[in-house]
Amino acid sequence: MNKNRAMQKRDYETYTELESVIQEMDGLVDAIIVEGIHDKEALEEMGITKEIVTCSSRSYSDFVDYLRSRHRKVAILTDYDRAGKKFNKKLIARLEHEGVKVERRYREKIGRVLGLRGMKCIESVNSLMKRIF
Repeated sequence: MNKNRAMQKRDYETYTELESVIQEMDGLVDAIIVEGIHDKEALEEMGITKEIVTCSSRSYSDFVDYLRSRHRKVAILTDYDRAGKKFNKKLIARLEHEGVKVERRYREKIGRVLGLRGMKCIESVNSLMKRIF
């Protein structure tokens, strides 16, 4: 198998694994929290039907109030860099204090799959899809 074909096969396997986790998550949470619009677009391209909320669109306090007032169970898919991990930890503590359940396993599963390919953010799924399709 040539190098390009092997790379395309790995890309496809990564994408299908991500798609499986994301579809499972979509069925079990009320909303998905991401950092920015490109992350949101990547999830929409993968068929997410639940609300995707970007945390960059409002103040932190307004953001938490919005989530608390509308959602009981969420997943947080901030970037897997230092800032994203720090924000994730802070947001989990605040949301759970406010009575919102955070499904942590999806962040962990998706992070593992992305990490194996050297990716650190949800929006990188866009470039993965472009290489496949």
